Amino acid sequence: MTETDDLSVRLIALETVLRHLVTHLALHSDDPPRWVATRRVLALHEVQAHPRWSGDPQARAHMAGLEQAICGFFDPVEGVIAAYGA
Repeated sequence: MTETDDLSVRLIALETVLRHLVTHLALHSDDPPRWVATRRVLALHEVQAHPRWSGDPQARAHMAGLEQAICGFFDPVEGVIAAYGA
């Protein structure tokens, strides 16, 4: 396994564990859909507020990729929360 493959596997594992943790915390909150939506907004705001992304078109493209990754992380969590509440 290459170093890149090893890093990729570790990131997938970390994302999986974090997604389960976020789902668990959301389900134990008073308003799970709002809790998840708030965390999504806070994560997106943190990326957008970072001065690294201003000005440079390549940096803005990278920021757009980060925003998509954040949304891709929270979409399945919101699906679980919606199914749980149904």
